[in-house]
Amino acid sequence: MSNFMQAAVLPEFGPATAFRIEKVAIPLPGAGEVLVKVKAIGLNPVDFKTRSGKGYASFQTLPAILGWDIAGEVVSVGEGVSKFITGDRIFGMSNFPNPGNAYAEYAVVQEDEFAIIPKDISFEVAAGTPLAGLTAWEALFDHAGITWGQRVLIQAAAGGVGHIAVQLAKWKHCFVAATASAANHPFLEQLGVDQLVDYKTQKFEEVLDGMDVIIDGMGGETALHSLDILNRGGILVSLPSMYKDDPAVIAKAKEKGVEVKWMSVRPSGERMEQLAALLSNNRLRVEIGQTFPLTDIVKAHQALENGHGRGKIVLTV
Repeated sequence: MSNFMQAAVLPEFGPATAFRIEKVAIPLPGAGEVLVKVKAIGLNPVDFKTRSGKGYASFQTLPAILGWDIAGEVVSVGEGVSKFITGDRIFGMSNFPNPGNAYAEYAVVQEDEFAIIPKDISFEVAAGTPLAGLTAWEALFDHAGITWGQRVLIQAAAGGVGHIAVQLAKWKHCFVAATASAANHPFLEQLGVDQLVDYKTQKFEEVLDGMDVIIDGMGGETALHSLDILNRGGILVSLPSMYKDDPAVIAKAKEKGVEVKWMSVRPSGERMEQLAALLSNNRLRVEIGQTFPLTDIVKAHQALENGHGRGKIVLTV
């Protein structure tokens, strides 16, 4: 194996065209770390926000290798590693929100942040799972504490986090309403959504009512209107970090007698194992909307930034 690898390097924050494909040194795993030959990389909205100088840009040191969602094969392990051996297929969200260095042929990851990929799951599907899956899991179970039979609304339900959150809520036998464009309604019906709202032609706050939990991937006006249809004592979990502690949302929530929680996802090998079990048992389907080779990182980020796609965008290596 050569001592060098190909990586998509970001020399400065800016548009997608700022990326450069370069040869860089292959990293070495330290104690508790694993060197992974990267097979696929999941992209998330936070990736382009960070690339543009927002998101978690303050955690990066330029030139930077971005990305956090990794699926690949174990090449070597550092001192004290006992969870994985050479040749294992593993996936996880690496080091978030600190640099994950995912956009490369090799990456060093923390043993306790990763899990074994089920044998019948592709690297592409595995790479699309971590950040979106962990976010949906934490939002529904840790922050909202959903219980059997509750009425749950998933905003932007056809997206990466949204379509996973739909399935996790149905797994807990909740009534699930969802907002999405009409083109994505058949897809969401397949996932078990009970009531669909076309956000392009309908105002969800005029169509829905009596929600116990709302997962909001939009923020701003969407969060404000979401509060109108929450039952007293209900919970709104808001995902976009740019709207954290929005004073208008806080004031309205107090007035309505509901709770608002903002969250930032964290890596967890244990939760990745739970997601792996759902994938393996066909309880969870992760939709891959588009794939691009690593060398097409510019096109991939442009597609990511355009938004409104179904499922996840994945880079292949």
